[in-house]
Amino acid sequence: MTHPDTVTPWPAALPPGGYAAEVVANAFIELARRENRHLTQMQVHKLVFIAHGYALALLGRPLTYNTVHAWKNGPVIRRLWERWGGRGVQPIESPLPVAPSEPDLHADPDAAEVIRSVWSAYGSMDGLELSRLTHRAGSPWAQVYAARADLIPDEITREYYTALARSA
Repeated sequence: MTHPDTVTPWPAALPPGGYAAEVVANAFIELARRENRHLTQMQVHKLVFIAHGYALALLGRPLTYNTVHAWKNGPVIRRLWERWGGRGVQPIESPLPVAPSEPDLHADPDAAEVIRSVWSAYGSMDGLELSRLTHRAGSPWAQVYAARADLIPDEITREYYTALARSA
């Protein structure tokens, strides 16, 4: 990954707000499939959130345009929850449908690299391990949940993941 002080501008051909959460989730589902693995909905939620955080920190732009909520069990993107909420720990077998108008993540090598790097660092963790990471004291989820708020602002997420990237 690039250094947090090196901000890559958002490619002009892509929308400024990031990708649909389904696009990012599908990227992780595909990476797991290549390793003959399946992910649970908890793993996908956490991996998408972590990748979103690192994109904010390292690229200076969001990875997904969907809002992230601070729910009891951690950071959750409602659109993904609506698709998988009842699945619990059942493995996700197939990618989510994506609107044809959504841009292709593979056309954005910086975002694709963030996803691959997050997969490399966190992809072997189960849902509970990822949940513990996103629940750490001072994490975006912990800050917002303690304040009894709902939405996790990108600025809080960016600051947290910038500090993580600098300490690595």
